[in-house]
Amino acid sequence: MFRTLLRSAPVALTAVSALAFAGAPAAHAAPHGATTVVCHGGDIASGDYYELVVHGDCTVPDGAKVTVETQLYVTSGSTLNAITTGHVHVKGNVEVGRGAVLGLGCNTETNCATPTKDEVGGNINSDHATAVILHADRVKGDITTLADGPGLTCAPSAQLASIPNLGTGTPAYDDFEDNTVGGYITTSHLRSCWMGVIRNHVGTNILVLDDRTADPDGNEVVTNTVRGDLGCYLNKPAAQLGDSGGAPNMVKGLKLGECASL
Repeated sequence: MFRTLLRSAPVALTAVSALAFAGAPAAHAAPHGATTVVCHGGDIASGDYYELVVHGDCTVPDGAKVTVETQLYVTSGSTLNAITTGHVHVKGNVEVGRGAVLGLGCNTETNCATPTKDEVGGNINSDHATAVILHADRVKGDITTLADGPGLTCAPSAQLASIPNLGTGTPAYDDFEDNTVGGYITTSHLRSCWMGVIRNHVGTNILVLDDRTADPDGNEVVTNTVRGDLGCYLNKPAAQLGDSGGAPNMVKGLKLGECASL
């Protein structure tokens, strides 16, 4: 059911030597001349950034090329729209704060003709984010989401309305599709409209734990290739193939819990 819902501002960037606003992680020591750049809203211009902080509603516009040498932070309540034809390469980690939205990568599922193949050299971590939407990304480390979502609702999300490729009236959700992940994917304690782990190539394990969705078609875990184990526990609805039209998961290790038959 959820999939039926999925069918230019000025630049505002500030260079700072440390992060001074509430909710932002502390900046680490930078090499001489390097600066942390904060986007307060609007488009993020093509360029090579030492460290990038999204503190507002910011977009990587179509055709842009953004490289971040260290970390990318999406602070509490902020939104990063990289569901565009732009290309993002973060050499370190991506950290997503409470009530924030991360949209990274674009493919045909999100109205891009060809996959963008964004890259993250480290990990992607979220803690109580509103939504994390990852499509066609290459993540060398792990993906870990903890307690994401606005609650058990499929009401339209005002934050996701700022991501045009998702269409109008889209609710908050977490989605991991068509990614190549060197480590593991762990999604746990989500409370949202929908969640899917679909067509990923994962170097170690996938764990789906205590994720609850308002959509009865939520918690789709399908067509993944997993070099380690696939475990699914305490989810409501239970992890399922859903309406994605996909194939069973290919798992070299063990299929455990609700995913034993998937």
